[in-house]
Amino acid sequence: MIRISAGSAACMGLTTNKMDAYPTTAYFLSGNSCRMGCAFCPQGNGNNQVLNRLGRVNWPDFSWDQLKAGLFQAEKNGIGRICLQSVRHDEGVYPLLELIAKLKGISNLPISLSAWIKDQEEAATLFKAGVDRISISIDVVDPLSYRQYKGGSMEERLDLLFGCAQRFPGSMSTHLICGLGESEKQALELIDRLVKAGVSVALFAFVPLKGTALAEGSPPPVDSYRRVQAGYHLLKKKKVKSELFRFADQGRLISFGISEAELIRQLSPGTAFQTSGCPGCNRPFYNERPGGMIYNYHRDLTEKERETALEMIIKSLKQQ
Repeated sequence: MIRISAGSAACMGLTTNKMDAYPTTAYFLSGNSCRMGCAFCPQGNGNNQVLNRLGRVNWPDFSWDQLKAGLFQAEKNGIGRICLQSVRHDEGVYPLLELIAKLKGISNLPISLSAWIKDQEEAATLFKAGVDRISISIDVVDPLSYRQYKGGSMEERLDLLFGCAQRFPGSMSTHLICGLGESEKQALELIDRLVKAGVSVALFAFVPLKGTALAEGSPPPVDSYRRVQAGYHLLKKKKVKSELFRFADQGRLISFGISEAELIRQLSPGTAFQTSGCPGCNRPFYNERPGGMIYNYHRDLTEKERETALEMIIKSLKQQ
């Protein structure tokens, strides 16, 4: 059995659920109990009532035969990548090798893997097995919050990520969650390091989920998230140098170091506010409810949505 996100399952023809939006990546989840116990994630807290969730998404179980048949349908429906996510196993990454081989045997789609790896040699083994990209998820930006919410050393994980990025250039990714105690300054300084190292960053907004230690928490303010999205976009596109960013007390961004006219020109297409991460990943409604505030747009923004996001940023910068 393997877990498949509800949206992916619908796109693969495995369910008859009507979706507000369909993914452009097939999302699979391997494992049923994670060793990590992250405070924001239901997968490691031992609560069976929430183990079927990751983010806001349901992940029902399907047989391998169902997955095999569904992938053929998914490719016809526009799926362009497989994202294989794995909980942390006692056996390490090796249980994934057979699964990766089976996926490669039935599909030519590139595979992104998000899994806990212990060293560069495990990464090398996974790339040799046929993985296209590997994500070492940092998740929590602030070092103190990292130790509190994830446990362990943030710098050790970053050292591994940067080491892998140097050894496997252009093939490494990470996840960062905004709203877990970090400042915008901390987020953008880390993003700048990651961009310079060639690491692709998937930005998430924190989502409080029932059954987790942070169930009573709050998502980040939308204007703050938009500033971080914009900063990442400008850094990734090399439209500004991080040294030009200016921050107020508590690390709030107050200037991107470019004129308002140039900022509008760079952000007006709206791509800065779309889902970031691996190529072809749109993660519909991973952070939000259909009909509610959208943190990461899974599609091109409408003209009104572009205007609203841009006006929010411009207005917030003037409130110094």
